[in-house]
Amino acid sequence: MRSFLNSIEKVANRLPHPMALFIYLCLIVVLFSWLGDVFQWGAQHPATGEWLQVRSLISRDGWVFMLSSMVKNFMNFAPVGPVLMIALAFALAEKSGLLPTLITNLTRHTKSHMLPLVVAFLGVMSSIAVDSGYVVLLPLCAAVFAAAGRHPLAGLTLGFACVSGGFSANLMVGPVDAILSGISTEAVQLVADKEVSILANYYFMLASVVLIIFLTVMVNRLWVEPYLKDSPFVIPEPDSNEPIAVHNLGKAFWITLITIVVSWLILTLPEQAVLRHAQTGSLVKGPFMASLVALIALSVAILSTVYGIQNGRFKSWGQWVKSLEQGISDLAPYLVLMFVVAQFIAWFKWSILGTVLAVHLAAVLQDWAVSPALAMVGLMIFTSVLNLLVGSASAKWALLAPILVPAFYLLGIEPAAVQGAYRVADSSTNIITPLMPYFPLVLMYAQKYEKDIGVGRLLTLMLPYGMTLLLGWGAMFTLWIFLGIPLGPAN
Repeated sequence: MRSFLNSIEKVANRLPHPMALFIYLCLIVVLFSWLGDVFQWGAQHPATGEWLQVRSLISRDGWVFMLSSMVKNFMNFAPVGPVLMIALAFALAEKSGLLPTLITNLTRHTKSHMLPLVVAFLGVMSSIAVDSGYVVLLPLCAAVFAAAGRHPLAGLTLGFACVSGGFSANLMVGPVDAILSGISTEAVQLVADKEVSILANYYFMLASVVLIIFLTVMVNRLWVEPYLKDSPFVIPEPDSNEPIAVHNLGKAFWITLITIVVSWLILTLPEQAVLRHAQTGSLVKGPFMASLVALIALSVAILSTVYGIQNGRFKSWGQWVKSLEQGISDLAPYLVLMFVVAQFIAWFKWSILGTVLAVHLAAVLQDWAVSPALAMVGLMIFTSVLNLLVGSASAKWALLAPILVPAFYLLGIEPAAVQGAYRVADSSTNIITPLMPYFPLVLMYAQKYEKDIGVGRLLTLMLPYGMTLLLGWGAMFTLWIFLGIPLGPAN
């Protein structure tokens, strides 16, 4: 396995720098959009009947779009805002000494052999907070492993595999279930008066939590950590003028934490709570989910500020502001890259290349559909490959569901099964594509410990996780369908 991974790393390291990679991809999109316009590439949307024609970026409208939307593309790019806000809060947590104290206490009270299980469980469960796990949990995973004397990239990759690879699994019903089931309901109603419940995949996703934790911990223990055994790494040194971390959280911290928890409960629990939907009272489909990143960031910032004042790290406004500035400066490489990534995604979407490609590939899959089990396998293969090119689980499902759900329903396959197969495959290959918006962020975290790490090495470390999840999780789903076990209480 070590020889195999070394071979993959040598090949993958020939990939260009992520900035260059996305610049090349932008140029490729421009070229193929022009070719698509010249040769009239298009497809008919199966739900609306609308003819989707590839639009050339080398045209009057294309030039106007590219030049006039550059700033808007970057400012409205979904991952940038949450990353910035959480990064500011965690800069305070680091500089105040709160983060080192929590990491020290966690490693002190968690046995070394249990650390991967804790990291994996927290990673899988983080999807309840949508994308917050990428910016909140992943740097902690690396730091906790480093504090325990283990390779930080082993912790980072394990966390990434569970946060992103296990994105669809959870012990609780969350926003992912609500978004996908809503899209599935609209899709199946094109051919039948049927509703896909938010609990449609709940039984299977409960079992998936256990499987994902087991698979990722085994990959970490048997392949990734042995592979990293002889790899040197550095531990970022704290500023020399910072005092030694205080390991006693103190009375003020606990009073603040209790106040924050009570505030969260007041904002969410009552039927007419501020963060519930005004008409339905739903938390999942109400303002709570839209406010979650802000709530997390503000809570961390307040706790960090109180802790920093308590132990003398924040003696003035100047020290407090300097900590925030440091958090932004650490994100500079990520922000530079995200400007180009935002343009690529916006151009790809505007040209309609991805939509046309997905419609044609889905049509091919529909033609090949045979038995339910084989159809599910084909759907998972198709989705896992498409996921390498088109990110965003909800956006991709919004495109594919009107095509796949009605077609498979007419073949006798329930929408819950189609949705479940999509979730398994979409999550599994998230971690092995540089085109995923959060992949550069993970690379930035890794570069704190290995200065020269590139896309190739990170892909090599994530490949065993991705392939194991796709095969193991996919096999479990196929067996589940074959045995006729209900995917949820409301299929």
